[in-house]
Amino acid sequence: MTVEAARIAFVGAGNHATESLYPNIAHIPEFDLVAVCDIVPERAQYAARKYGALASFTDVEAMLDKTQPQGVCVCGPAEMHYAVSLQVLRRGIPLFVEKPPAPSLAQAQELVDMARNQGTWGQVGFMKRFAPANTVAREYMNGATFGRLSSLTLMHGSGPYNDVRRMLMFNGIHMIDLGRYLGGNVRSVFAFGLTDASGTQAVAASLQFVNGAVGQLNMNSGHSWSDCFEMTYISGSGAGIMIDASRTTEVMSGASAFAQPAGQQLFGWSNRYYVSGNMAGWAAGGHYTRGYWGELNHFARAILGQVAPGPTLEDAVAAIRLIDAMAESIESGRQVAI
Repeated sequence: MTVEAARIAFVGAGNHATESLYPNIAHIPEFDLVAVCDIVPERAQYAARKYGALASFTDVEAMLDKTQPQGVCVCGPAEMHYAVSLQVLRRGIPLFVEKPPAPSLAQAQELVDMARNQGTWGQVGFMKRFAPANTVAREYMNGATFGRLSSLTLMHGSGPYNDVRRMLMFNGIHMIDLGRYLGGNVRSVFAFGLTDASGTQAVAASLQFVNGAVGQLNMNSGHSWSDCFEMTYISGSGAGIMIDASRTTEVMSGASAFAQPAGQQLFGWSNRYYVSGNMAGWAAGGHYTRGYWGELNHFARAILGQVAPGPTLEDAVAAIRLIDAMAESIESGRQVAI
């Protein structure tokens, strides 16, 4: 069966792009990689050969002129995200850009305005929205058993950063967006920050959501990049949900969540959903379970008009606004309205 595919170009061939994003393309029939662009010609040529693009470039404008793509993916440093995204959006081309899309709130809002003015849209690489364990949890939250959201706890440990805001912008932003995905918009925040003698950064923030629920974000940079930590706990009026690093979703409820096994009679308080390992080694690398496949699949299908675009540039603006509010609260020692 022939599947309609979107002609997509890719800007950036660094470590994250080649380790987490490009390997998914062969598993997405709707994604036709037509070109790769990188300022280092050898990297562009290597990625193009390895992942099946017909052309490689070192200049974005030349690539856009010659290949006329239907969409463009951008992955690199935040400053590059902002500059290249403006080039893409200015031409009215749909955009996928890794997080954060810009180094500052004002620049992220500029991308939103450019997309609106040119009649196009941008999707941001908040891959946790596409991690199956998180999507299953959200589906359960929308069911009758869960009830009304009362609290949301987000915990994450990363490798080292040299200041708190950088940690939040370049890594914590994932958990911040996940909090909005599961809990909705945030009304206000009160945050504490720490930089200890070893240089470890830590943030503990209390959140008040617009829907009345409360939340907590706890993040630190005291882990190594090879041994990160992530946990999400969601409490409703009828059930609780524990998500372990996008691998498992455990529901604590008197009612069954995902199945009716015999063990339910003995352990009736708990049900677990395990993310499928059917993708073998590919899944073990995190491309499917962590949401990388899902976000690129969604981008290609959004270009084709099969799904609505998202998460959007507006979602990134909301996340960065919350980060700035946390930084302000840490500095002032006061609660900050969003």
